[in-house]
Amino acid sequence: AAFELVEAAGAGASRSRMRCSEQEMGTEAMGPGDERRQRAPATALSGRKRRRDEEPEAEGTQQAAERLSATPVQQPAVAPAPLPLQRLLDACRAVFGVASAPPMASIVPYIRGIMDTIRPDDVGLRDEISFFNEMNTHRHQNPPIITCKTIHQCNNFTIAVFFLPLRSVMPLHDHPGMTVFSKLLIGSARLEAYDWVHRNVTATSRTWVLFPDGGGNLHRFTAMGEEHCALLDVLTPPYAPAEQRACTYYQESSQERSVVRGGRMSRLVWLKEVPVPRNLRIVNLQFQGSQIL
Repeated sequence: AAFELVEAAGAGASRSRMRCSEQEMGTEAMGPGDERRQRAPATALSGRKRRRDEEPEAEGTQQAAERLSATPVQQPAVAPAPLPLQRLLDACRAVFGVASAPPMASIVPYIRGIMDTIRPDDVGLRDEISFFNEMNTHRHQNPPIITCKTIHQCNNFTIAVFFLPLRSVMPLHDHPGMTVFSKLLIGSARLEAYDWVHRNVTATSRTWVLFPDGGGNLHRFTAMGEEHCALLDVLTPPYAPAEQRACTYYQESSQERSVVRGGRMSRLVWLKEVPVPRNLRIVNLQFQGSQIL
């Protein structure tokens, strides 16, 4: 507050007046009661101002909560189950560790169980079926062409798919020192093996196994009926001519006789090694089915 002191001359006396502008009057010029009355509105005003200041913050918090509730909760990513073909490859890598050793007895049902789950689409057979249907309709195949698609090959095993078109024959051949798992994926076939187990197999048949110490290690396939035939093979160890594991073809001799062994009648047939049959046409194709690592 500004105060002005005015002196007036008088006879031996002086007067003082204090003038104060109403506009400049503050709380210091008021009494205690006036001060309380003056400050009360300011306090109420300050409270209203704080509430107004707090309202945007509360409103912003509510909007943020609404946004969070509307945002979808991110669930932890779950890795998809591996494809059957990938499972088969992983299993073969795990159990076929020594190329020259046959698989242990406990491994056989494990590999068979996985192969039983594999279906034609898992190995990309759709294109072959369409192609061979057209070829056979126009009678362009004489003799029929057998295709082989190698899915994976290493020193310890090979996974491959053989496609036998209608009325084709895979001639009698061997797998020296090898164990062979086979699963028919489409069609039906006549299997002739030299453990004298001749049988018809279909896509519903379970995986069967040829062992290196049994006569069934030599076999022949014939596509039956009016359908093409496709076969999934796992060979361990794989063919390797440098290691005395070359594929050899045979022809049955006309001489045949029966003998008694261990009280049982057995059939003996002489087999003659022959060159690759002239009417056998096998074409290797690139595998373009499910991606495996």
